[in-house]
Amino acid sequence: MTRKISRRSYNKPDSFYSPIDLVVCEGETEVDYLCEVARILRIHAHICKGDGTDPKSIVNTAIRKSKEDGVKYDKIFCVFDKDNNHSAYLEAIDVCKSKNFVPIVSNPCFELWAYLHFRLRDSGFGSPQEVLKALKKLPNFERYDKDGVLMFNLTHHLLDTACKNATILVSKQQNNPLEDPYTNVHLLISRFQLLKNEQNHFNTLQNKKRNVPDSSYTRLFAAAHF
Repeated sequence: MTRKISRRSYNKPDSFYSPIDLVVCEGETEVDYLCEVARILRIHAHICKGDGTDPKSIVNTAIRKSKEDGVKYDKIFCVFDKDNNHSAYLEAIDVCKSKNFVPIVSNPCFELWAYLHFRLRDSGFGSPQEVLKALKKLPNFERYDKDGVLMFNLTHHLLDTACKNATILVSKQQNNPLEDPYTNVHLLISRFQLLKNEQNHFNTLQNKKRNVPDSSYTRLFAAAHF
């Protein structure tokens, strides 16, 4: 018997449910960072590492889990970096779209997202190593080494700036994920913020059905922000 994590009805459309998303990531850095975002927002999301590190492996993991988890996910995201194999990278993005998954990609690497919290740059880095080199010149990043929790702790207060810079960058790069630099992580952050509102709304409705007064926890949940 499969277990339904989402409270959405399987039998008929139901406007009274708590949504949940699946997020499959390339590495532990992304998993740790996004888990911290989910924690501070108090949202329910299944965030996990893929079976491999190449883009196709991430997408294949998402396909497998969408079938095996016994969960009716509202949205499925695949988080991966540009691969050296351009055709495989683009193919993974195309498969995502064909499956109605959302590809969340970074070129050259996920650390570009951290960099955009401080500066907007539209000239190419050339490699992940160059992104890390530039990142380590920023305040408190001198000893950074692929640490998602540290990344979150050093950047969360500038999240709005990162989303703004990523939006500008995507527009300048004409939404081409082959361009260096490029990242659309802001789309996933926006989705998390939407989940916060929708899941809080669900909790409020649940409390009203049970005649439970608004608790301090619920108010904290509603006020959670970066």
